[in-house]
Amino acid sequence: MVKIDVVSEEYKIAATEVLDIVEHLSLNATNKIPLQLLDFFKDVSMEDYKPEFDYSDGLEKINFTPKTKALLAMIYRNYLCSEEERKEFDRKLFENEEKYQQELREKYNPDKIFQNLEPEENAKQENNPNTALIEYKEKKWYHKIFEKIASLFQKSD
Repeated sequence: MVKIDVVSEEYKIAATEVLDIVEHLSLNATNKIPLQLLDFFKDVSMEDYKPEFDYSDGLEKINFTPKTKALLAMIYRNYLCSEEERKEFDRKLFENEEKYQQELREKYNPDKIFQNLEPEENAKQENNPNTALIEYKEKKWYHKIFEKIASLFQKSD
C-alpha cells in the first residue's frame, strides 16, 4: 500500500470517516462500491484518526464534515442508488445549485451595490458642497501673450 501525501488533511479525515461508514454498511451495499475506490480511501486515510460515530440513531443524526458528506453523496449517487433514485438525486442537486447561484446573483448584483445606502446618505452625498465640481477656465493663448507684454510695459514705467 502506497501512502499518498498530496491530499489535504480535510480529505484524509473524510476518507477515514467514509471507510468507517462503509464498515457499518450491509455486505450487499459494500459489494456495490468498487474495490479500487475503497483502496484509494485506505491509501489517503489518516492512520492516527479513529472516528467515533454513534450509528444507533442512523446516519442522518451524525454531524459529518462537509468533505465526508460530499464523498458519501458521490458514493451513493454512483454506486448505491437505483436509476430512479439517481434521477431524483440529480434533480435535487440541480435545484440546490440553481438556488445557490440565485443567492450569489442577488448578493453580488452590481446594479444593487449602491442601493443599500440610506436615502439620507444619498442626499448628503449629492448636496455636499465639498464634492461639487469647480469650473476651471484656462486663459486663451493670446490672452497670456497680451498679459506678458503688458507686464513688460508696467515694469519699465
